[in-house]
Amino acid sequence: MTGACDEKTKNPMHEAREALKKHPRCNAYARTTGAFCKNPAMKNGRCRMHGGKSTGRPIVYGIYTQEQKRKNAEIKQILRAFNELLDEF
Repeated sequence: MTGACDEKTKNPMHEAREALKKHPRCNAYARTTGAFCKNPAMKNGRCRMHGGKSTGRPIVYGIYTQEQKRKNAEIKQILRAFNELLDEF
């Protein structure tokens, strides 16, 4: 691309692509093609598709919530104490 005086203009996309070339790659193996993933890697060494940020949907209700886990721990503690009392007799 040339500018007004036949000088090359600075296109931000070209600069971004050059910076992206220097970024580390994911390199996850694809079973279907046999090639390696060429997407830019994140801090964990993989791209967003091969082990990215998501840890799954947050647990809002059910037996695995923090509140329910606390209640279950209290119930277990009470049952242990009750069983110890029964063993004494």
